[in-house]
Amino acid sequence: MRDSKSKTTILYGLTLVITAFSVLPILWIAAGAFKSDIDMMTLPPVSPDLTDWSLIIEFVAEYYPFIFNSLFVTIGSTIFCLLLAVPMAFGLVNFKLRGENLIADWILSTRMMPPIAAAIPLFIIFNGLGMVNSRTALLIAYTGFNLPFAIWVTMTFIRKVPKELIEAARVEGATWFETLLYIVVPVSLSGIATTATFVFIFAWNEFLLALFLSGQETRTLPVVISSFVGTGRIYWSNIGIATLIQSIPPIIFAFAMQRHIVSGMTMGAVKD
Repeated sequence: MRDSKSKTTILYGLTLVITAFSVLPILWIAAGAFKSDIDMMTLPPVSPDLTDWSLIIEFVAEYYPFIFNSLFVTIGSTIFCLLLAVPMAFGLVNFKLRGENLIADWILSTRMMPPIAAAIPLFIIFNGLGMVNSRTALLIAYTGFNLPFAIWVTMTFIRKVPKELIEAARVEGATWFETLLYIVVPVSLSGIATTATFVFIFAWNEFLLALFLSGQETRTLPVVISSFVGTGRIYWSNIGIATLIQSIPPIIFAFAMQRHIVSGMTMGAVKD
């Protein structure tokens, strides 16, 4: 018993240490949202005034177009990814295609390509189409890069849908589209919500493609944050505020999807 308690104590201690190393830098930079640049560099550290929201309000008033850009391309690419990924995953799982495993592997392999390898070709293409410095270019690029991941993850969850449900729907006269819409999607809602959460986070935090494809007016928030680091000065207060704002949408989205992200939604749907 003593050995068991000692091991538990050690594990809890290690967990607290690792958590502290992970969380403290985040708390420090978030506290910068309530400090001036001078206070950020003061030693010993100055306690933030959590009641003073003036710096945050001024930041949002000045940079709200870039916050909107990030929200627009992130939400848009998440919606488009789901609209394309769910039917494609359904088809790859339920239709017998020649080389279907090869197709699935090829789709996933495109996600392994580093964004920097496609950044310049994409810039040339979008520049030729006159779409550089537009939110549409970012929307297309984000959707293209996240779509392979969305298809692969969605396939994993659709495979768990009991075949008996699909066969029963087909016997009752449902079309493949109706089977997908009224049977597969509701049963796979937890997997779709999980996919949407990951795609949202990937798109919201994306930096490299936005740096290449956006202009002065269409920059996203990660690109704006990078501009606060100059050769002669670092605007720590702005970085703290932007980081705090950058963290809020993924947290809200994850909490909104939380009730759907439940394992075993298909359990008991069909009695063996």
